[in-house]
Amino acid sequence: MQLFFTDRRKVWRVGTVAGIPSAELDELFGRRRLAAGTPILLDEAMRPVEPLSSWFRVLGQQGLDVKTMRAYAYSVLMLLQFLTARGLDLRLATEADVLDFR
Repeated sequence: MQLFFTDRRKVWRVGTVAGIPSAELDELFGRRRLAAGTPILLDEAMRPVEPLSSWFRVLGQQGLDVKTMRAYAYSVLMLLQFLTARGLDLRLATEADVLDFR
């Protein structure tokens, strides 16, 4: 798995899209924009890892501090690596597994 964080400085400006007026395009991207610093966890095929990606998105929409989201993301990544080493994934983990991680 790979962990990334959104950074508006690294995003190109959207140009034109055939059939969509620029004002509508700006409004569309304004509604869909991820908060700065939102973690993005991708699997080996570069697909978002669920349900974690959705959870990270909600944290960003709720205005959670960027440093807090980053700390959560690294903790989750360490948990996933721990579970993988035990042959488990997040959905199969028990409370005992989480306690062993701590």
